[in-house]
Amino acid sequence: MKMTRLARLSLRTRLMAVLALAAIVPTLIVGALAVRRARTDVERELVNGRLALVRALGAGLDATLQDSQRALALVGAAWAEGGQAAPDATRRLLARLHRELPLLRRVAVLDAEGRRVAGDDVPLESFTGAGTYGGFVGDAAFTPVGARVVIWAQARGRTGELAGYLAAEIDLGFIGQSLRAARLPHAARLYVVDGDGRLIASSDAGARLGAGSLRGAHPAVDAALAASDDGSLERAGTLAVYRNLSSYQTTRGVSWAIVLEQPARDAYALAAAARRDAALVGGLVLLGALGVGWLLARALTRPLERLSRRVDALANEPGGGPAEHPPAPGEIGVLALRFEDMARRLEEREKLRAALARGERLATVGALAAGVAHEINNPLTTILGYANLLLEDKPPGHADRAALELVAEEARRVQGIVRSLLDYSRPSAEGGVQHGPLDVAELCQRTAALCAPILRARRVELVLDVAPELPRPRADARRLEQVFVNLAQNAAQAMDGGGGQLTIRARAHGTDGLEIAFVDQGPGIPAELLARIFEPFFTTKGPGMGTGLGLAVSQQIVLDHGGRIEVESQLGRGSTFRVILGG
Repeated sequence: MKMTRLARLSLRTRLMAVLALAAIVPTLIVGALAVRRARTDVERELVNGRLALVRALGAGLDATLQDSQRALALVGAAWAEGGQAAPDATRRLLARLHRELPLLRRVAVLDAEGRRVAGDDVPLESFTGAGTYGGFVGDAAFTPVGARVVIWAQARGRTGELAGYLAAEIDLGFIGQSLRAARLPHAARLYVVDGDGRLIASSDAGARLGAGSLRGAHPAVDAALAASDDGSLERAGTLAVYRNLSSYQTTRGVSWAIVLEQPARDAYALAAAARRDAALVGGLVLLGALGVGWLLARALTRPLERLSRRVDALANEPGGGPAEHPPAPGEIGVLALRFEDMARRLEEREKLRAALARGERLATVGALAAGVAHEINNPLTTILGYANLLLEDKPPGHADRAALELVAEEARRVQGIVRSLLDYSRPSAEGGVQHGPLDVAELCQRTAALCAPILRARRVELVLDVAPELPRPRADARRLEQVFVNLAQNAAQAMDGGGGQLTIRARAHGTDGLEIAFVDQGPGIPAELLARIFEPFFTTKGPGMGTGLGLAVSQQIVLDHGGRIEVESQLGRGSTFRVILGG
């Protein structure tokens, strides 16, 4: 079955994908909700703030008009009580009114029939006659220099009898000053319209007052004049909040409206900034989550990668080399420990299997060697005997002498091979062999004499360095001689005819032990072969040059004496074999 694309992805990639989804989806959801909430809250607070400004300005405008109307009514009451019969008192009342209300441009006193009897010439087109009780604010009128309005108040005495009327003209320029003095948001515009939708005042100093009605052409004006209170409207990229001033009146409703407009882009700039900030914070949170996720995925997958490498190492090499032991989290660490335990057990099992196989092979070799020795020893003895007899009849220089010497030498070599097989298959000393005090100096001298021919042939200089007064442990000198000769011959062969120096150094080891070192100047032994040089039948020599039993037999002999053989080697610097006995 073909692997899917997801299955081909690495564990770290899949973990990163899962963590990314786990980070992105909540971040997007929370971010979207936060942005929406931020926009809703900002828009609501924005509208509330604009409405608060409009309400404050409208309340101030209404208070100014109503205070003016009430002041006019109080002056009218005073005139009705005694001022109407005294022209001087009437002038004093009007002068006082001008002082206290600087907004009043002109003030007129009318009799009960509506005829002016004192004061200024005030336009009377809004006069409604005696049927109106109390007072009112008239509709706005427009002049070339600005907008104005006439305030009316009845003049009644204590008995309630109508004595006349007071009319005051107010310049509405103060409204524009108030609008322009307000702290408006960026690109915002404030204006006041009358009941017909004409512009009474504006925060724009250059606005044309009363130029034409805005009804029907301006949705915010239509909504403001139709409302009974305040509200907001967003249309065509513009946000407008408004207040109908009639909601403030306590006497007669004045159908004026105050409107604040601002481009929606500028109005919602804070909301846009909030969205940007939320997106930025969300992006940073997402990046942080991905970074933490990457670190977490790395922490989770690195132990698995090491475990995978360990599996590959075990598959390629028994034991797999040294195990990595960095800390691993939780169950992965437990898995790594269990795996190392399994690897150790497999290695032990492999060693045991190899040992059993070697034992079986050695048993086979022992049985074979015994049979071979029995079958060929007598023919070899005959061949060697006749070769020696023939050699006795051949003087030096005879043409057949070299061939006979070769026959005798090869016969002796075969006997040596058979004897080595028998010795290895029966490593214990045979009955009749006496262990006595070992004279290591004499044994080294005898080794030097036996190896002299091969050393000369390979141009190897032998140096004996035997310390005086060495311990004399009990040992089989004949069998140890076999070990020493084998180690010396191996050293000479390692130098491969290129010459060099072989040092046999004997020193005391411990209290009553010996250490005999064979130090050569050969090429050294590669590290990967050091662990195998004592294995039976393992040899680095060419075909016909060795059986691979020399070091194995030597090690077994030393072990039988309760000692050990140690090896140190460095490529290009030579090797050192140490035979340690006792101590």
